[in-house]
Amino acid sequence: MNAVRAWAGRAVLLVALSALVGVFGASADSWYEGRDFHCFYISGRIVATGGDPYDAAQFVPAIAEVGPTLAKANERCGVRLSYPPWTALALAPFGALSLEAASSAWIALSVLAMALGIGWTWQIVGTRRVSWLIVAVLAILTEPFLLNMAEGQFASFTFALTAGAMLGLRRDRVAGGIATAALSIKPQVAIGFAAAALVLAVLQRRWRFLGAAAASGLALLAVTQLLRPGWTGEFVKGTVELSGAIENRATIWNLMSPYGSWPAAVAVIVLLVGAVVLLVRRRPIDDVGALSLANALSLVIAPYSWSQAFIVLTIPWSLTFAYATEADALRRRVLTYGTLFVAGPLLWICTLLWPFRGSESLSVVVPMLTSLLMALAIRWRSA
Repeated sequence: MNAVRAWAGRAVLLVALSALVGVFGASADSWYEGRDFHCFYISGRIVATGGDPYDAAQFVPAIAEVGPTLAKANERCGVRLSYPPWTALALAPFGALSLEAASSAWIALSVLAMALGIGWTWQIVGTRRVSWLIVAVLAILTEPFLLNMAEGQFASFTFALTAGAMLGLRRDRVAGGIATAALSIKPQVAIGFAAAALVLAVLQRRWRFLGAAAASGLALLAVTQLLRPGWTGEFVKGTVELSGAIENRATIWNLMSPYGSWPAAVAVIVLLVGAVVLLVRRRPIDDVGALSLANALSLVIAPYSWSQAFIVLTIPWSLTFAYATEADALRRRVLTYGTLFVAGPLLWICTLLWPFRGSESLSVVVPMLTSLLMALAIRWRSA
C-alpha cells in the first residue's frame, strides 16, 4: 500500500510539474504562433469543425494565419496535413481549444513524455550500468530536444513510445505492442524500428506483444474508416507528393541528391548496413541492442525527417555508454567520447552549417555514426 501511495504521489507531482512547465513554456514561446505546432493546431481545428485537413482547398486558406506570408506558411505546413488520419483525429481536441490552451497542453504532454522516455530508457539500458543523469543529459541537453520544444513537434512522444515498445517487448507486455502501434502517429521516422520490433517479436514468440500491436493497429484503421472514410487514401496520396516535394530534409535521400538521388542513397544505405553487420557478426546481441541499431538505422532510411526527430537516439547513445562499461579502458574512451561528440558538438555543427548549405541534409550523418558506434559497442563489450 505504501508503495502504491508513493507511486501515485510521484505521478501526481510529475503531472503537476508538466502542467506548470506547459503554461510557462508556451507563453515564453509566444504560444507557438508561426511554429510547427501552429500547423498541427489548425489541422486539429479543421477536424474539430467537421472539415478535411487533407483537402488543400480547406487547408491552405486556414494555415495562412501561421504567416508571415502564405508562401512561408505553405513552406512550413505544406498544402495538406502530412500525418495519418488517426493523428488528425488526435489533434482535434487541441483544435477545439484556444491556441494558448492548446500549446500549454502540448508542452505539458511533451514534458511528461520526455520524463517517461528517460525513465524507460534507463530501465532498458540497465539502472546499474548507467546513471539516469547521463540518460537525461543525452536526452535534454542536446539540439533535438531544444529544437523540438521550440517548434512543438512530435519527437518527445516518439521517444517515449519507442522506449515503451522496447521495454514491453523485453517483458512481452501488451503495453509494448500498443506503444509500437502508436508509433504510427508519425510513421515516417519509426517504420524501420517498428518493423524490426515486430520481426523480433515473431522470432522470440512474444505473442502478447504481437497481439496487442496487431489489435491496436487494426483499431486505429477501423476507427478512422468509421469516422472519416476516405482519409486514409488521401493521406497516402498526399504523403507521396510531400516526400517528393520537400527539398530540405535531414535524410540520406536529400544528402545524396546531388550524386544521383535514390540510387546513390541506396548504395550508401547498403554500405552502412553491411558495415554494421560485419561489426556485430559472431557477437552476442540481445533484443535491446538489435532494436537500438534499428532505431538509428530507421532514421537513416526515413523518407523525410528533421533533426528534432533524433531525440529517440537517446536510446542507442545511452546503451553505447552502458556497453562501454564492459569494454577495456581504451575502447571505453573511444565509445564514450565518440558518443558525446556525435550527440553534442557534431549535431550543433550540422545545425550551424544549415544556413550556409541551404539544407539540413548533413544532419543524417548523426544517426549513421550512431549506428556504427552502437555496432562497435556490441563488438567490444566483454571482448
